Amino acid sequence: MVAAARHDAILRELELRGSVKIAALSERMRVSAMTLRRDLATLEGRGLLVRVHGGAVSVGVARQQERGADRPGRRPQRPVATIGMIAPSASYYYPQVIRGASEAARDLSCRLVLGTTNYSEREELRQAERLIAGGVDALMITPHGSVAEGTPLRTLLAEATIPVVIVERDIGERGAGRLEWVRSDHAYGAEIAVRHLADLGHRRIALAARETPTTAPLADGFERTAAQLGLGRHALRRMLPTPGVGEDVTIEEIGRFVDACVERGVTAALVLGDVDAMATADQLAERGIRIPEDFALVAYDDEFSELASVPLTAVAPPKHDLGYAALRLCVDHLRQGERSGRAVTRMMLLPTLVERESTRADR
Repeated sequence: MVAAARHDAILRELELRGSVKIAALSERMRVSAMTLRRDLATLEGRGLLVRVHGGAVSVGVARQQERGADRPGRRPQRPVATIGMIAPSASYYYPQVIRGASEAARDLSCRLVLGTTNYSEREELRQAERLIAGGVDALMITPHGSVAEGTPLRTLLAEATIPVVIVERDIGERGAGRLEWVRSDHAYGAEIAVRHLADLGHRRIALAARETPTTAPLADGFERTAAQLGLGRHALRRMLPTPGVGEDVTIEEIGRFVDACVERGVTAALVLGDVDAMATADQLAERGIRIPEDFALVAYDDEFSELASVPLTAVAPPKHDLGYAALRLCVDHLRQGERSGRAVTRMMLLPTLVERESTRADR
């Protein structure tokens, strides 16, 4: 990336977030920390930012910090707004979404109030009622699944007098009214995985997934891309069961999935969920099938795919950015108010493919 492009990217990041960190920019832009330090020095010399330890802040943020510094007895700054957030879990997938929202709240001087539901329909309704009654200025919510018309939660959200942003869920265009959402384009995630495997020469590709809110768009993207590439009649799709705690049915079913792949000459697979993808890798190894020499494997989620015995190539939904964008959307809505003609925002963020040893032909 040339210097001018790097400078533009840094300034866009400052405009969006108010601050940048060298470590994060270095990884995202794939340039050295030393190069970025020189870029920041150049931009500071032009009066476009202020360098701080580990990165930089915008000129506006720096002035605000200067006004608040060294004032004895100064009261903490009052939050611009209080944003409620309801997530189904704080242990898998959603911690990164929560961190993104928390970072946005810090950057935008908001207070974030979090509730988790353990995928309980009753609890998500109770949490939503509690936060709205408690006076939050806006609400971000990830329901346990799709929110059907006529349900108490759908009615509550549609009739709320505060901004509501649905996170990582599809509630359907019909009857959605002015509800807004931010979610990952999982169909695109499947597409980049299938195209990656096809580019490596695989003509028989499988998809294995449990029934989750992600499964339907993932399957749509898988089947559409396989058909576009002329692989449709060879594609294999397998639904995995959702077992209770301590049950071995998933391992047995994954073993049957691997056997079906062998019988049909399948040489590559996309598996939803890191745990099931790693179990698939184990089942392949037990049968003497080498990864990636004999079989290429892509996980979907990328929570800990790199920790598999053969680090797994994975599709990574933009979890952190989901949280950040959703909270930013809440704040933008509050700033604009209910002005006439305000457009409803429904945002799709694209996953990325992280290539590792499980699909590398040169391994």
